[in-house]
Amino acid sequence: MSNSYTICKGKPRHGGLAWASLGIVVTGGCQSFERRPLNLAGHYAAFLERTPHSTAVRTFADDLAVRSTCSHGDGSPYNPTDGITCAEAEVVALVFNADLRLARLRAGVTKATADNSGLWEDPTIGVELARIIESTPYQWKVFSSIGLTIPISGRLEIEKQRAGFEHAAELARVAQREWSVRMSIRRAWSEWSALEAQLAAMRDFLDRVDQILVLVDKMEQAGELARTEARLFRIEKATKSLELAVLESRLNEADLVLRHLMGMSPDAPLRFHTNGIGPGRTDAIPRMDPTEIERRSPAVLVAAAEYEASEKALELEVRKQYPDLHIGPGYGREDGQDQLLLGLSLPIPILNANRRGIAEALARREVARADAEATLEQTMTALRAAEVRLAAAIKHRHALESEIVPLVDAQYSDARQVARLGEVNALVLLESLKRQQDAKIGLIEAARHEALTGIDLVEVVGPAPPPSPAAHPPGSGPIAPPPSPLRETP
Repeated sequence: MSNSYTICKGKPRHGGLAWASLGIVVTGGCQSFERRPLNLAGHYAAFLERTPHSTAVRTFADDLAVRSTCSHGDGSPYNPTDGITCAEAEVVALVFNADLRLARLRAGVTKATADNSGLWEDPTIGVELARIIESTPYQWKVFSSIGLTIPISGRLEIEKQRAGFEHAAELARVAQREWSVRMSIRRAWSEWSALEAQLAAMRDFLDRVDQILVLVDKMEQAGELARTEARLFRIEKATKSLELAVLESRLNEADLVLRHLMGMSPDAPLRFHTNGIGPGRTDAIPRMDPTEIERRSPAVLVAAAEYEASEKALELEVRKQYPDLHIGPGYGREDGQDQLLLGLSLPIPILNANRRGIAEALARREVARADAEATLEQTMTALRAAEVRLAAAIKHRHALESEIVPLVDAQYSDARQVARLGEVNALVLLESLKRQQDAKIGLIEAARHEALTGIDLVEVVGPAPPPSPAAHPPGSGPIAPPPSPLRETP
């Protein structure tokens, strides 16, 4: 028996053991398919069981505290038992938000590509059979060979590096999406806290109207106040009661928006806790120059990572013009004589030379360069615009606090004092009360607008970089953001 065949007079006979061994070698490295049916009912049950107190969230919060890249601002530990703060809502969203879970899974695709790039091509087995028609002692000719590609061009290493840079760009996009979700939580929190403050102000206004209505009813019965003037108070109460119902509905909607961003069930037993309007903290943002923006802005970091990936893609296309060596050692038998074969082939890059691939990669690199430059320009413009809007919002709120609110408070206080002395001017009292309420609502809206413009500024700038980022070699991608646990442990 020789190699895979024994050559006999007449026809070849397969070597059973050799073919069995070959089958084991070929199929041993293959993977099998395993069906995994979609279980939406099971996922929905897990969705309903999500809670901010789960082990997954607490572990993630501890990890964030150690990394200090997503701090709570006030340095307080994660503790949702006394009510969920804005910072704690951000932590929950980083774990359960549906968009983030999808983004991280998509990053798993590029990671799988990076982990399995740069592999040698599988060898090929070739068998040639020939039968001589004329009557000869040896009518069959058999030749078998194994084809191997030796990557002497070095393209496999570049291919692996390119996949690493593409994965790094995907991680940058995940980090950008995480930052965007956190800013969405802060915006939704500002809307919710402003509505809650407006609702409290409206209830306080209606309580004051009820107190005044007691006096108005007595004066109307005594003939000291015209019915038309007394009716104005009842109209105002009815109008504000309707606005109160609208505010309650809007507050419920804002609550649902927060729950959705956090990835929590609409009916989950959550209690939000806030101190004032907005996220409950002030991010000190110094004036940024382009160098600092390049280090911090998520949009700029994504564009820069995509440019690096395009650079590696071009390097790979350039390397592809250099040939790899193809060898094919083999064995054959002809005229009853054993033969050893060796085939060598080496493409000559003079006609094709991968010109199309190189030209396309060059063009894509220029697109990536222009995109990075445009992103930096847009980011700097957006930064300056956000700074202008924030300065105007702060000035507007200060004017309300220092000028308008004290005036309307004094006006209402004087009107109340005159009423206690028995000289009631219903129209002045009602107008003073309405002006005070309008000033309160205006101050709440000004605080909400200031909070939202501040969030716009923070979103453009991006999170502060860690104090001492770990060094990593080119091609390995940036430090991966902490992934959210996919298993939900209540």
